[in-house]
Amino acid sequence: MIKNNRHIYPTRCGQVAVVPIGNLAELEHNATAEELQSVEGITALSSRVARLAWRALLREMLSPTTAEVSYLPSGKPQIRNSQYQHISVSHSRDYVAVALSQDPCGVDVERIDRNFEHVKSRYITVAESQLSADRRWAAVVWCAKEALYKYAGREGLDFLRDIVILSVQQQGKSWSLVAELLGTEHVELRGECLGENHILVFTM
Repeated sequence: MIKNNRHIYPTRCGQVAVVPIGNLAELEHNATAEELQSVEGITALSSRVARLAWRALLREMLSPTTAEVSYLPSGKPQIRNSQYQHISVSHSRDYVAVALSQDPCGVDVERIDRNFEHVKSRYITVAESQLSADRRWAAVVWCAKEALYKYAGREGLDFLRDIVILSVQQQGKSWSLVAELLGTEHVELRGECLGENHILVFTM
């Protein structure tokens, strides 16, 4: 569903929203005092834009509630005073995505024209590469494994050994995937094309 320039996707225990990332001047003009304070120590332009963009999207998703955001030492955001206990965030140069859920979740958005072939051997197995002949498949797998890394919430997971795509079903520009995490847990994911240049994948 598209609402107010937002793509919104329901999940089993929450929702995912993605919007164009916007520009810094507009984001700063519309930011709350707390959001501006949260970027005071961030000097990199792209990082300031990304932080303000996902915080603005979060505010829209939870309006009119007063959810509070804090950060772990790792920089991972936490959310309080909300029906959702878990949050996952991703951004590319053009889009920002936020997943909210009552259970652990993960989301990733990437440009299709990233050079996935250059790092393909580090994250996609021979068996996974044979699951689809779609030209966007390498991007889908990368996004899926990034989303699952965030879902797992553990440092140091190996993308080849610990996160394995077992199956995929494709309908047009959408994918339904099943992955195995750490050899035990099976996780379902959904992939979507955003226009012609971006892939979004999130845990269901």
